[in-house]
Amino acid sequence: MKERKSFWPLALAIALNSAILAALFWSFHMEVPSAGDTPMQAQLSSGIPPVAAPTAQQPVPVAKPVPAPKPVPAPTPKPVPVPKPTTPPPPSTARIAVEKAAQEKVAAQITAEKQAAEKRAEELAARAAQKKAAQRAADKAAAQKAATQKAAAQKAAAKKATAEKQAAQKAAIAQRAAALKQQQAKAAEAARAKALQQQMEARAKLQAEANMAAALAKQAAENQRMLGILTNTIKTQVSEKWSTNFSPALSCILQIHLGPQGQLLGAPVVTRSSGNPGFDRSVIAAVEAAAPFLPPIGLAYSTFNQPINLKMNAEDLNHG
Repeated sequence: MKERKSFWPLALAIALNSAILAALFWSFHMEVPSAGDTPMQAQLSSGIPPVAAPTAQQPVPVAKPVPAPKPVPAPTPKPVPVPKPTTPPPPSTARIAVEKAAQEKVAAQITAEKQAAEKRAEELAARAAQKKAAQRAADKAAAQKAATQKAAAQKAAAKKATAEKQAAQKAAIAQRAAALKQQQAKAAEAARAKALQQQMEARAKLQAEANMAAALAKQAAENQRMLGILTNTIKTQVSEKWSTNFSPALSCILQIHLGPQGQLLGAPVVTRSSGNPGFDRSVIAAVEAAAPFLPPIGLAYSTFNQPINLKMNAEDLNHG
């Protein structure tokens, strides 16, 4: 805020000096008349010209209304004598010197006061300029500080935003990695469960196949055993129908087909001849005479319905 210059001290000093100068002029130029009834007048000896006394003006006659038939002229006023101004005597050399010294002293005082006022004004202006420069410097420093703080805040905000963005990206990556890991774990667990199930199924299948194979083997063995019993039964029944004697060394193999009731299905077929057609024919006749052949209980029909090969020996038949 600018300081306002005060001119009251300078104006007061000028007024005081003017009063002193007027008093000095009055004291040095006053003259006392020697005698008589002439009034005392103060004479100023400086270069100030005397002021003439004002001249009295003649009064303007006012016309009074009179009757028309008898006009009365207005009285003429007498002129007022104008007093002549008295000329003051010229001032003396001593008075002029004293007056001049007083004027110079007053002028010097006025000059000194004016210089002091100017110096004071310069000091105030310099102080105001310094204060204004300091205020500008302070404002500039404050603006720079505010700009620095704003830049720092913006930098911190940008850094914070970058950090938050990076943290969010890391969190998203970690979340995706966790989800992928969980998915992989679930897939691995599902794969292990599937592999275990497949292993269990494979083991069960192998066990079932093994059990089936064992059952089939057991059944096959049982069928073979039952087929052997059937074969022995057929041979026993055929030997009962045998009534001829051939060389004990003769033997042949016949193939027969039996029905559900043990009856022959078709004629027996010689698959390996004994070399003696009579022996082969007699064996076929004995088999046909001994039929039907009842299968033993427990023999599967699938096995019973298959072709049955019979090895017939003359020695067994002869001693049957």
